[in-house]
Amino acid sequence: EPTTGQLTLTFKKLITLVPMSNDLLRYASPGADAIVRDDTVNAMRVREDSAFIRDTGTDSTPKGLRYWVNSGHVVAANGTASVQNTFTDLGKLIQKLLDANIPMIAPAFIIAPRVEIFLKTLLYSATGVPVFRDEMAMGRLMGYAYASTTNVPTNLNTSGAGTNDESEIYLADFAQAVIGESMNLFVDASQDAA
Repeated sequence: EPTTGQLTLTFKKLITLVPMSNDLLRYASPGADAIVRDDTVNAMRVREDSAFIRDTGTDSTPKGLRYWVNSGHVVAANGTASVQNTFTDLGKLIQKLLDANIPMIAPAFIIAPRVEIFLKTLLYSATGVPVFRDEMAMGRLMGYAYASTTNVPTNLNTSGAGTNDESEIYLADFAQAVIGESMNLFVDASQDAA
C-alpha cells in the first residue's frame, strides 16, 4: 500500500554577474559575447555540480548528495591500495544500497578525476592486465555508470593521518534523487553599469 506525502522544496537562486567592456563588444569579432556567455554558463554548471554533490544545505545552498547520506551509510575505505581492497570497498558501497532496499533503477558512481585515473591504471599484479580500464572505457564501473568531476574533493583528511590527500566516491540511485527547477537558465545583457 504505497503512501504519498508533501515535500516542501526551498527555492535557491544561482546568479552570475559578468562585466564586459563595451570596447570588447564593439571591436572584437562577432562571437566575443558568445565566448563570454558560454564561459559563464560553464562556470555556473560547475558551481551547480558542486552544490548538488557537497553543499551542506544552508539558507543559500541546496543540500548535496554527501549530506543526504546518514552516517551509517558512509563506508571508510581500506587505507592500503590494492586490487582486492578496491574491489572490496566498491562492493561495500553497492551492498549499502542493496541493504537499504534501493531499487537500483539508475545507479551511478561519482568520482574525482584522480580516482578515475587510479582505477583506469590499476593492474592485476600477477598479469599486468588492467582491472577496470576496458569497462571504464564504456562509461561503467563495477557494472554501473560513472562520472568524474573536479567537484569531488581530493584534499580530505578523515583518517587523521596528517595528510590531506583523501577523496570520496559516491554511489547513488539517481532515480531516487529529485532536483526541483523553477525555470531554465536565463541570460540577459544590460548596458547599464555602476
